[in-house]
Amino acid sequence: MKFIQISDTHLFGDAGKRLLGVDTAATLQAVVELIAEEEGVAGIIATGDLSQDGSLKSYQRFDEMLRVPGVPVYWIPGNHDNSANFHQLALDFPLNSRSVIEAGRWRILLLDSVIPGNDGGHLAETELEYIEKNVDDNGLHYMLVLHHQPIPCGCSWLDTMILDNSADFISLISSKPAIRAVINGHIHQSNQQDIGGISFISSPSTCFQFTPQTSQFSLDSCMPGYRRLTLNDDGSIETEVVRLADFDLNLEHTQSGY
Repeated sequence: MKFIQISDTHLFGDAGKRLLGVDTAATLQAVVELIAEEEGVAGIIATGDLSQDGSLKSYQRFDEMLRVPGVPVYWIPGNHDNSANFHQLALDFPLNSRSVIEAGRWRILLLDSVIPGNDGGHLAETELEYIEKNVDDNGLHYMLVLHHQPIPCGCSWLDTMILDNSADFISLISSKPAIRAVINGHIHQSNQQDIGGISFISSPSTCFQFTPQTSQFSLDSCMPGYRRLTLNDDGSIETEVVRLADFDLNLEHTQSGY
């Protein structure tokens, strides 16, 4: 089963508006055109920060741009998202019904790690209970999806915004051998670490990237992209980052944040 992870699209309601010099709608459109060339995609998973301004129009634009024929799109919120507008558009959004994505020998659970008004993340007790309730020793394999990184990514400034109860989360998932992978957004860079039989995986942003292994805010020159995830029946995962070959980002490297 092949899934595509995209993340941190940071769309605005107004067309042509830029963030750190980047036209985030233009880069997303280019990434979606690349995704449309993929064959056999079971779903697209968008791991948060879909909007930069939190406007209802920005979510409508996201919904319209992500229409790849025959491919369902699953959304989770990030710290820049407006929860009320996010859920208003996605009335059948899986977090509302807490449905589990069934994908052959895999089940995928979507989690909400947002603390309203805070850049950092937290998994409420209800989220941890959701994992406890829905991960079974039934011969299936599980992948969990959240916005905030649950383990340090190596950028000390970004890791101040890590999941604040990561120890509880790691303890819980470590007790469940059926959990094979955790994917997250938030960090605007590709990262993969395998710990205790679990793969912790992040995707590049569809707009601008953060420089890995830095202590202060820094923009990387890497191209926007997405992550391809092939979930095999034996519980293994084949994954690859796919980037645009070229794009004039017009990055404002002198900025110190956004």
